[in-house]
Amino acid sequence: MRTDWPATWVFLLLKVRFDSLVSSYLGETASNLRAIFDSAGQMSCVLFFDECDSIAKSRSNGQDVGEIKRIVNFFLQMLDEYDAPGLLVAATNLSKELDEAVWRRFDDAFEIPMPGADERKKLMVLTLSGMKTELKDWTRILKETESFSAAQIVRAAQDAAKKVILDGTAIVNDGILFAAIRERKGVSLGG
Repeated sequence: MRTDWPATWVFLLLKVRFDSLVSSYLGETASNLRAIFDSAGQMSCVLFFDECDSIAKSRSNGQDVGEIKRIVNFFLQMLDEYDAPGLLVAATNLSKELDEAVWRRFDDAFEIPMPGADERKKLMVLTLSGMKTELKDWTRILKETESFSAAQIVRAAQDAAKKVILDGTAIVNDGILFAAIRERKGVSLGG
């Protein structure tokens, strides 16, 4: 990958959506993947593969069918051949499920830890900054959100704000926020 681009270049962000990339037809996913790499290779861009574990799963997993292994092999080949002026970024929440060869294709790996109590409180306060709030039980709020990612915290706070707006109550209080947190926990558990 090239790293000699001028500092004044502007990069386009291309986010790969796997729901439109992956196909049930044999070979079509590889064709879609090639088209993405070919397009990105013609411009200065940040090519962003979010949830890349969907096409970069470990090939040693005996439960996957042959097509998944072929897609992973093709993806690795595309990574090897990619030499465009820009950046290639991949993100996953399931790093242990990635094929080991994927890690060798990237120069750097960053782990973003879950937010601590201070960050969780700041995210909630910031997300609710346009609302009237009466939040008093921060100890319990922070305890209830210990396992939350930043995105889950923002969504729970947004859910609480939406409820207040739809109900016309105008104030986000502990009870409304706790209900939104519990609901968000149910969503993350698949319930």
